[in-house]
Amino acid sequence: MQGVHEVRPEAIQTLYTQGLELPYVEYGAAEPALKLISQGQDYWYYRTLPLKGYGAVMAKHIRLLEAEGHRPLLARFGMRIYIYATGVTPIGAGKPPGA
Repeated sequence: MQGVHEVRPEAIQTLYTQGLELPYVEYGAAEPALKLISQGQDYWYYRTLPLKGYGAVMAKHIRLLEAEGHRPLLARFGMRIYIYATGVTPIGAGKPPGA
C-alpha cells in the first residue's frame, strides 16, 4: 500500500451500517492508497476489514475515531473495506527504517 488517491466529490456515496451514515467511495480493483484527499482534507489509512462481515465490528472502530475527534472516510478496494480518518498517525510514522 502506497501513494495517494484524490477523491472526486461526485464519487462519494453513503454507506449505512448499524445506525451510522458514513462517506464511502468505491475503487474496485485499484491498489489501496496510504492517503486519500477529499475536498482538501487528508484522510490517512487507519485499518481494513473484510467486505464480508464488516458490519459486525466497523461501528466500534468508527465510534472510537469520532470520539477522538477524527472524521472517517471509507473506501472499498477489491474485497476489503478500508477505513481512513483525519488526524490519525500514518502507518510507519515515527518508526526507524526496518522497525
